[in-house]
Amino acid sequence: MTAVASPLEVSSPPGPEARFAERVRGLVESRYGYAPKDAAMPSFQASLEQHRAGRAMEAYWQLLLRSGSAGAGNDLQELVELLLNHDTTCGRTPPHFDVMRERILPESVRKGRPLRIASLGCSTGEEAYTLALTALEVAGPHARPAVEIVGLDLSARALTVARAGVYPASSLRDLTPARRELGFTRSPGGFQVRPELSRLVRFIQHNLMSPLPLVGIDAIFCQNVLIYFSPSSANVVLGHIRNALAPGGWLFLGPTESAHRQREWFLPVAFAETLAYSRR
Repeated sequence: MTAVASPLEVSSPPGPEARFAERVRGLVESRYGYAPKDAAMPSFQASLEQHRAGRAMEAYWQLLLRSGSAGAGNDLQELVELLLNHDTTCGRTPPHFDVMRERILPESVRKGRPLRIASLGCSTGEEAYTLALTALEVAGPHARPAVEIVGLDLSARALTVARAGVYPASSLRDLTPARRELGFTRSPGGFQVRPELSRLVRFIQHNLMSPLPLVGIDAIFCQNVLIYFSPSSANVVLGHIRNALAPGGWLFLGPTESAHRQREWFLPVAFAETLAYSRR
C-alpha cells in the first residue's frame, strides 16, 4: 500500500491584534530605543491590550502618536511603564564597585577634585545608592564635596521609589551586614537610606535616546540596560555616553553587554574580575 503524504502544516497569518502589536513595537523603539524581542511579543501584546482597554485600534494608535506633544496625554509613556523591568538590588555586579572602591575613588580623593558619577537606567535607585555607599566608605565624612551622583531613568514611577529611598530586605540581600548598617536604617517600610547617602544622590527622569543632560562625567554605570535596546538604538545611547564622559572617564556595562564595536570611542580595560571601558 502506498503511503499518503500528510499535508504540510501551514501557519495561519497573524491576526489584527498581533499586527497592531508589531506597529506599536516599532513606535516604542523609535521613541525610546526599547525593542521587545520576538519571544517577548506575547507579553508585550498582553500589556498593550491591557493598556488599550478596549479602545478602537486606530483611535488608540493616534493617541500613541500624539503622546508627549503639547495638549496631549502621555499614553505611550504609560504603556512603556508597563513593560520596563525594575528588578535590581544594591551591590549588583560587585567587581564593578570594587574597581570604584580600590582605584577610581581613591585616585580622585588623592587629586582633591570632585568625582561625578552617573547611573543610567537607575530604576528604583539601588545602584545609585550603592555608589554613594562606596564613596562614603572611601572618603568618609568628606564624601559629599568629593562625590556627586546622578541617577537617570525613563520611569517616573521608579524614580518616585528611588527618591523615597525605602527598600525591602530583598533589595539589600547582596550587601554585607556591615555595609547595610552603614547605608541604611530600619524603618516601617523596610530599610531607609541614611541621609549621608541620600545627600550625595539626585535623580532625573530622562529618555536615553536623547543626549544626556550631563557633561564631564568621570564614571557612568549603564548595567543591563542596553540588552533591551536594538543594536542601532544601543549605538545611539553609547554615543550619548561618549559625549557625556570626560576624556579618560569610565564606562561600566552589564556582564552580557559590550562596547567592543565602538573601539574608536572606548578602550577596554581588564581588571582582576571585570572589564570596564575608558573614553578615548
